[in-house]
Amino acid sequence: MAKQTDIEPRGETVGERSEHVRKLHYQSIVIDGHNDNAVLKGSKGLPFNFTERDPKYHTDLPRMQEGGMDIQFLVVGDGDAADSLSIIEKVYSEVEAHPGVLTVVKNVAEIKKAKSEGKVGFLMTLEDAKWLRGDLDILRLYYRLGIRSVGLTHGQGGDEPHHIQGDRSFFGYREMRDREEERRAKKGLTDFGCQLVVEMNRLGVQVDVAHINDVAFFDVLEISTKPVVTTHGNVFALCPHSRNLTDDQIRAIAATGGMMGIAFVPGFVDQSNPTLERLLDHIEYVADLVGIDYVGIGSDYDGMSDVPVIPEVSQLPRLTEGMVKRGMSDEEVAKVLGGNFLRVLEVTIG
Repeated sequence: MAKQTDIEPRGETVGERSEHVRKLHYQSIVIDGHNDNAVLKGSKGLPFNFTERDPKYHTDLPRMQEGGMDIQFLVVGDGDAADSLSIIEKVYSEVEAHPGVLTVVKNVAEIKKAKSEGKVGFLMTLEDAKWLRGDLDILRLYYRLGIRSVGLTHGQGGDEPHHIQGDRSFFGYREMRDREEERRAKKGLTDFGCQLVVEMNRLGVQVDVAHINDVAFFDVLEISTKPVVTTHGNVFALCPHSRNLTDDQIRAIAATGGMMGIAFVPGFVDQSNPTLERLLDHIEYVADLVGIDYVGIGSDYDGMSDVPVIPEVSQLPRLTEGMVKRGMSDEEVAKVLGGNFLRVLEVTIG
């Protein structure tokens, strides 16, 4: 099934896109840094029918193709009870059943091959290192199974051997002074957390600091020898949610050569008016602060109860249209859509 570049996205009506915008969007490599569709289905015991259009979800293959999605970071293990090994097997089974349109990607060469063949590629990720049970051999096994990115925590913390941070992460809105106090009072990376970052660097697994507490965040950046990412989180200066990064954190991420994926979660975009224009403000803020090379997409599709700012994946061209209207060059737009993630992945996973 080829990418449907000649159809308008479904959902709310949008203005007519110019041919230039259309070509720019579909010719660019589009990489989304975070999607919870697999773990959502796994936690509920639902079929893994990626190839069937299903409006209950934000994503499925037909709408990914309509929206120009090329590579999806697909979470196969998160903080809930779904069995990550079972989900990995179900993902492989679905891909094997539809080899002409789906593939699992484990390196940049496979990402580029998926794009050239018009397939949607799944880059499998864990959103919580609890699945490792404090054992680096399990990380190595997950690597053999195809995991190429690990979110170090889903916010958990404690003294048990499997935790990567000594204190839990706060989740919600807060003042900057609260974050400053946290950096003085909370415990950061555990011994296992430090060992994990080192081994992820060695293996070629991307280090994702989304959900981590502020102390552990900077601990990771001191230890990692590879670029560090936050796959789905926005700008604290524009929306004071704890899941969003402060200016110091954004600068620190950029200094590693890493990047951040801007999430479509309304509560991360704005407390009162989470619009597409406000989402674009987050992208521009990062670009103005540290440069266009350090920002991309991390939708968090199928991982939120609210309607995303871009409601579902077929409407992704609206983002490209918005960036073009704001005067971003073709090169800048292509970097945000996926070029920046591709650059980082060349260093982190090879």
